[in-house]
Amino acid sequence: MKFAFITPRYGAEIGTGAEHAARLLAEQVADRHDVDVLTTCARDPHTWNNDYPEGSDRVRGALVRRFAVNQSHDDAALKQLSERLSDPSHGRADELEWVRRLGPSSPGLLDFLKRQHRNYDALLFFSLYHATTVHALNVAPERSILFPHLRLDHPLRFGLWADLLRVPRALGYLSACERTLAHEYLNVRRMPDEVVGIGIDAPPQQTYPRHQQDPADSPTPDEDELSAGATEEEVSYLSGRGIPFRRRHRLYGAFALYGGRIEPDNGCEEMMEYFSSYADADGDASLVLMGVKMMKVPDEPYIRMAGVLPDRERMVAYEAADVTLAPASDDLLAVSLLESLAVGTPVLASARNEAAIEHLRRANAGLYYRDREEFVETLRLLMTNTRLREELGENGRQYVRQNHRWDAVLGRFERLVGRVRRS
Repeated sequence: MKFAFITPRYGAEIGTGAEHAARLLAEQVADRHDVDVLTTCARDPHTWNNDYPEGSDRVRGALVRRFAVNQSHDDAALKQLSERLSDPSHGRADELEWVRRLGPSSPGLLDFLKRQHRNYDALLFFSLYHATTVHALNVAPERSILFPHLRLDHPLRFGLWADLLRVPRALGYLSACERTLAHEYLNVRRMPDEVVGIGIDAPPQQTYPRHQQDPADSPTPDEDELSAGATEEEVSYLSGRGIPFRRRHRLYGAFALYGGRIEPDNGCEEMMEYFSSYADADGDASLVLMGVKMMKVPDEPYIRMAGVLPDRERMVAYEAADVTLAPASDDLLAVSLLESLAVGTPVLASARNEAAIEHLRRANAGLYYRDREEFVETLRLLMTNTRLREELGENGRQYVRQNHRWDAVLGRFERLVGRVRRS
């Protein structure tokens, strides 16, 4: 079969949102089918500047076709319009103007789809709000599947969305909480849908013999001196989980790990404030931050920066941690949470993130917090109870194996596509 994936932007540097899901799915589906990605030349949604050249290029099995954006983004104008649309008396024209200001506008992409849509067995749209979906979804609705990436935010109150969700032949969701929003909040129920989710490439459980390690991870002279004549318990960090990461970053005690963009508006600032309260009472643990730094980080001895790591090292980092922290409130993909569960490390998540809570409840693989006091108490419980961590970790590993291996995700994807083709 041949598919068109239509998404506002596309690239390896995009690590969140519907566009990230589009890339993960496109790369996997391209191993089995023909995949064209129809997207814009933009990289940054705050500007919609044409950072990529127009044209086609094959990326990890998918043919990526890029089209120019013809209108830059004005953040201030969009914010002003959003405030005006908080008045429920606004009309459909106002909502369409909001879509135009959000962007990205790409007449070339729309024209290509109108001319070539019959060459595709199915058209898959990612992101409900963006102009690339709103203006193209009516091209071939009978062969279209929409992955809306629904969140309970103010724009979801617009009447436009319930009507738009009824246009495609089927809906695909990245999380069950999206389906709940569509059914209960938008009253969109009677159409084929499927919670497809995303997959995790879980590494096998393994030990790390010294002869297989990177030279940079070799024991230091201090470690060798410590291990000579010491008890097994005293040097357990030399033979336990995630040892290459612990050695590389000189982490000899308990630590909690955060993996993702380090920025104030995704819960990181609150997480660090809460961890300071935990550290005041339980000073032995460290907080390790892994990802792109986009905010000032407090200069505290318990905070360690691991930087941006490649996929394999990132998974070893999750394996090395005692607990993974998931502070974001609207991360539907919850990739870091699933990666942590895949290697058997329990997660402490913000209770504001319904997708994270859904995973943790179904898996019985972690805890969640609503405020500073709950953060401190739940983190203390996880850090001090080894048996609980092991039980939750094994639950999480089994959950990912059963539900989020790529073969399971692709099975759900193809089942959804099959329902569209049979209709």
